Amino acid sequence: MRSRFSAPLSAVLLAGSLLLGSSAAVASTELLELRNTILNLVDELVAQGVISAEKAEEMKRDAVLKAREQAAQAALAAGDSPEAQVPAQVATGSGVVRVPYVPEFVKDQIRAEVREELRADVTADVVELAREEKWGTPDALPAWLSRISLNGDLRLRWSGLYQDSGNEPAVPNFQAINRAGGFLAAGENAFLSTTEDLNRGQLRFRLGLDAALSDELKVVARLATGNDTDPTTRNQRLGNFNRSFDLYVDLAYAQWRPVIPGEDHRLTLRGGRLPNPFENTSLVFDDDLTFDGVTAGYRGIPFAGGPALVANLGGFALLAESPNLLDGGTNDKYWWGGQLGLEFALAADWNLGVYGAWYDFINVTGRRNEPNSTSRNWTAPEFIAKGNTVFDISNDDNVNTQLYALASEFELLNALIKLQYTGFDPVHVTWRTDWVENRGFNAGDVAARVGEAVSKRNRGWFTQLEVGHPEVRGRGEWQVFGGYKYLQRDAVLDSFTDSDFHAGGTDAQGWLAGVLFGVAPNAWMRARWLSADEIDGAPAGFGAPFAPLAIDVLQVDFNAKF
Repeated sequence: MRSRFSAPLSAVLLAGSLLLGSSAAVASTELLELRNTILNLVDELVAQGVISAEKAEEMKRDAVLKAREQAAQAALAAGDSPEAQVPAQVATGSGVVRVPYVPEFVKDQIRAEVREELRADVTADVVELAREEKWGTPDALPAWLSRISLNGDLRLRWSGLYQDSGNEPAVPNFQAINRAGGFLAAGENAFLSTTEDLNRGQLRFRLGLDAALSDELKVVARLATGNDTDPTTRNQRLGNFNRSFDLYVDLAYAQWRPVIPGEDHRLTLRGGRLPNPFENTSLVFDDDLTFDGVTAGYRGIPFAGGPALVANLGGFALLAESPNLLDGGTNDKYWWGGQLGLEFALAADWNLGVYGAWYDFINVTGRRNEPNSTSRNWTAPEFIAKGNTVFDISNDDNVNTQLYALASEFELLNALIKLQYTGFDPVHVTWRTDWVENRGFNAGDVAARVGEAVSKRNRGWFTQLEVGHPEVRGRGEWQVFGGYKYLQRDAVLDSFTDSDFHAGGTDAQGWLAGVLFGVAPNAWMRARWLSADEIDGAPAGFGAPFAPLAIDVLQVDFNAKF
């Protein structure tokens, strides 16, 4: 097989032979150095075993003969006589060969051919060196930096809140009352604004960091806009006299996901400030909620076409107080949840998920203070939206002091069904139905706390149909959706459920619809309308029912994710 060095070496030998053709060149030190370099290069290739000695001699002879022939042809074409050429001598291993004069244009052609051959070899060598030394590649950076990735999202929202002029104007704002210490101290904030429309711009920004410590262990952190009062939203209102936005630690946790050889990841353990680990809709949990605690998640692999098992378990702190109560109990507020689910691949293009969950909230119910004492003030919630049955736990001689706490226990039984058809891929059709019942509601206990009988209003449900791309992320992708929600007063904690439907809280029913459309890679618009009315029309324990509270919400969002 012909060596890949034959063509370049022949060209170099030919060039050297031609350039040595003039009598002036014989006296030139530079040309002598060139001759010796070429001959030494050939000899070194023989010594390295790249080419044989016979091949080297053959290449030298061929180069000299080709040079003589091309030079003679060029001289005749130029009108020179052979006798006018000044011969030169080139030593080879087989003797002395006389080489005629070489015209300049032949030299130029040889130089170009040699330069092109060498350029390819030099380029290949440089590329190989760059690869070995990792010029300009991430691998050239510190190793720890390659294990860190950033992500984030931005949402710009225009929101319109439209309230019926016939709404009850005297709906108590229990959050403002508790923060101020009573109705009188809360002043004009003691009642919600229920009859005025409100249009505003809002922004939500989140910036996250993932640091992989190994293939199994990583640390996740995320900053987000928001506030220190309402845990159900990360929105910042635009138009605050140019004051800077607040940033909070929204996520901060460690995650361990052991690698099982030959199998997909099944087990995930997390601890810290966590995302919601449960399959859910906005019926029980608002999308922006994050939790303090530990979780364990398991997702099995379907066997022989059967269902895949999904399991989630978590324990979460709400309020850590100390010391413990004198009766041996604890005044810590916390909750835990467990969920089991089965995911089926049904007939072609059909998928079904069925999930059941239990959420138990500990020490969230209010306890009335002893006379002229504040020792049980901790039982009042840090945040109240609206809807849950509450009662005044203050017990002193000042009629202007009020502190409201939840009247019911909350032990939630939750069921979720998700059915998906993928036959129009990439367009999917997805139907979700979510149902919840507060099994902790006890009418007798609630009546004793409130001071009057309270009807049992402890159930809720939500259904939604989605048609389009399951996740709108690319240009031209789309999705339309529509649904209906019914959520009774004490079905869930009003401080955990959707903060947009009925402007937050429970005791609401109505419908929602919307559309999403991708405007650029990782950028999309969403518009939705939420129309809701109050179910019962008044907080329990506050006399005759109020006029139903009707609230409509229009949202237009621009979303970008990176």
